[in-house]
Amino acid sequence: MNPTNASKSRSIPTNTGSESQRVAHFAVELELGAIPPAVVELAKRHLLDALGIAIASTGFDFGRAALKGVRSLGEGGRASAIGSGVALSASGAALLNGVLAHGLDYDDTHIAGIYHASSPALAAVLAAGQANDATGKGALIAFIAALEIGCRLALAGAGDFTHRGFHPTAVCGTFAAAVAAGRLYKLDAAALTSALGLCGSQASGILEFGTSWLKRFHPGWSAHGGVVAVAMAQAGFVGPDTVFEGSRGFYATHLQRIPDRERLPSHELGQTWHALGIALKPYPCCHVIHAAVDAALELRPQFELDEIERIECPLVLEWHKLIAEPRDACARPANPYRALFSVQYVVALALARGRVDLAAFYDEPLDAPDVLRIAERVWCVDDPLSDYPAHFPGEVIVHLKGGRVLRSRKAASLGTQEYPMHRQDVEGKFLSNATRVIDRQVAEQLMTCVMSLEKQASLDQIMSLTCSS
Repeated sequence: MNPTNASKSRSIPTNTGSESQRVAHFAVELELGAIPPAVVELAKRHLLDALGIAIASTGFDFGRAALKGVRSLGEGGRASAIGSGVALSASGAALLNGVLAHGLDYDDTHIAGIYHASSPALAAVLAAGQANDATGKGALIAFIAALEIGCRLALAGAGDFTHRGFHPTAVCGTFAAAVAAGRLYKLDAAALTSALGLCGSQASGILEFGTSWLKRFHPGWSAHGGVVAVAMAQAGFVGPDTVFEGSRGFYATHLQRIPDRERLPSHELGQTWHALGIALKPYPCCHVIHAAVDAALELRPQFELDEIERIECPLVLEWHKLIAEPRDACARPANPYRALFSVQYVVALALARGRVDLAAFYDEPLDAPDVLRIAERVWCVDDPLSDYPAHFPGEVIVHLKGGRVLRSRKAASLGTQEYPMHRQDVEGKFLSNATRVIDRQVAEQLMTCVMSLEKQASLDQIMSLTCSS
């Protein structure tokens, strides 16, 4: 379903006041019955997906470091951390949960907005929901509201946030987290408007991360900021109601322009559901590379690997620095994070192994000679046919010894609206991720709870299951 032609469910009145006031009214008045079934189903699948990634992340060094850091800021509280059960404040739990959900860069992306939608939303919902004894139904509505608002804000600056050096997930996720936490703290529209106003000064996150862990930190800090803003607003602290369109507001500072009317977050809010444009990741690597992986896997049975002379991967110019340069570092990545942001390496991995999964990046050697031989033959060239940022297309052109040329181009990748993952594939991915840490029987029980979230009396069982080995 195209989000611009989504089901015209009952509209929330959003035709008066500032942008943040309209967003706040939508968020506090949203009811489950007003949400199209397709959006509800998508939300549960994506929440399950992000939760499985977060559980898997607890077994990695960055996950352990994040837990240690958050615990040092203070323990005790009504929220708990994914995978450990440590009692934390809602803001502390949100910070840790967001880092874990995005830690493996395996979480979903709203393609047109270049925005990881579920990580900040999940982090805020679990933390604020547990701290406020929310029901599963309440948590589900809050999660959907956060997904929708985060996607809409990312769309308002589609391509421009990234071009200006901002990480859309970091800057938009703070507002999304506040929407979720605001509902769960039972703020009225006026208080949530203040919270959104406070979020504007916390909406930060630059893409200068190199091979560091910074990008993992972004959704966590966004969720933390959203929860803090809500707590302050609940206490009566007043924030500006023109945080988006004001002369020194979010659009002016982060975009240096006011978006077109149809790109404003309040446009057709409650009628058109942009959350339907969120794509799942079948591969644990940068989403821009996914279509190239699909193309490589399609071509793989058509030739022998020792026939390869040269491989070309057309790429939009804006992405060369992120996933194709420096060429030597991409062809011979020094660590897993560099590898999953390398077109050369990921395409070579797909051709050499016939799979791109967590094991290939984290459990197996990165310097396998057969993979590196192919990676050295991969060259990224310009892609004049790309319709980025509307889609992340990918193409692989294989030049074989003897002159034969094979090519495959994908307009969109597996996991997008155009080529959705089946439910059994989503569940399989969750089980594969979660069982790196917890027992399969526990993981299956957790999956059942999440997929029936609206029937759960609280979030306590879900959180308890995430740390059962």
